[in-house]
Formats: sequence, structure tokens, C-alpha cells
Amino acid sequence: MTAATPVDRVAEVLASAKYRRLSTPLEIAGLKFDLPAAFIGTAPSPDLILVADTAFDEERRILSKIEGIARAMDVVQSKRPVTVVLAGPRPSSATLDSLSRVCRVLPIGAVLDEDPDITLRNWLAVLMPLSLPEANASLADPLTEIAAQLEGLEPEVAALVDLAQKGADAVQARLHAIIAEPMTDEEEGEEP
Repeated sequence: MTAATPVDRVAEVLASAKYRRLSTPLEIAGLKFDLPAAFIGTAPSPDLILVADTAFDEERRILSKIEGIARAMDVVQSKRPVTVVLAGPRPSSATLDSLSRVCRVLPIGAVLDEDPDITLRNWLAVLMPLSLPEANASLADPLTEIAAQLEGLEPEVAALVDLAQKGADAVQARLHAIIAEPMTDEEEGEEP
């Protein structure tokens, strides 16, 4: 990372995740809100992400700005979820609680690890797109793996794994039948 301030670092990570930076001061419903940075996500995640710096702004002032933005978003009937990333010292619990009533709050602390980029990405992971592994033919079939582990069990119980491909209802029905069989045998063997 080449950014100098925590806000710049957050902005760099969000920009690399394809969030579009908005010009500041942010204008909503004719009102202007001065924040260090604001971003907007693209489909399918159209979040409005606000970045505030607790080292340079008072908690009360940040809270007032965020509550004002939330009210302005309500006035324009916006459906965008709002997330505030708090860079700098962690605010008080009361402030975090008040903020969490109007938006999602992601407080990030001082990056002290060997790799600050990874730490910051972990803190912002909820905003980052998922990176899934490529589909691969060498991946094992989970049901085959389970069946291999069940060797030596009663054949009826091991057969439940084969039924799993037909769904939970099929497995449940067969399991009930297995449990009921000893009771049925006892009832048939009894004499009145």
C-alpha cells in the first residue's frame, strides 16, 4: 500500500474492489455532508459506503453527520444500505451503538501487523467480493467420501448415504423405517 493515512488506505482497498468514489462533500436531498471519503457499490451490491476518521473528527460530529445522511436517504426513499467505515481510534460503545441504529458500522483500528494490507482487507472483508475457487473435476464428491468412511457399518445405515442424493425426505423416511423395523418384529412375535 502506498497510501499515507488510514482513510487513504481504506479508499485504496475499496477502489480496488470496484467501488466508485463519490465527490465530497456528499450531496443528498440538497444537503451537503463533509466526509473524508464516500463510495458507492455497483450491482449486485449497491451500498453507500462512508469513511470517517475518528482521529480528526469528534465522535459527536461524526454521529451527527451519519444520522443526517441516514435521514436524507430516508427522505429521498433510497433503498441503498449505508455502511460507515471508522478509521482511527475506536469510538465509545455509546457512539457505536447510536451509529449501528442507522447503518452498518465497521470500525477499523491501527494496523500493527506485518502485512497491513491483509489486516485491512480482513477488517473490510464484508464489503469485498467473494473470490470462489475455480470449478475443478478433481474435487471429491462429498457423498462418495462419506460412503468410504462408512465401510463396516450396517448395510442399511450405509445405504442412507445413497439415499442422500434423493433428498432429505427420502433419508428421513428410510431412517424412520430402520428404527421402526425392530419394533415391528417384536410386535409380530408377541402372542396375545
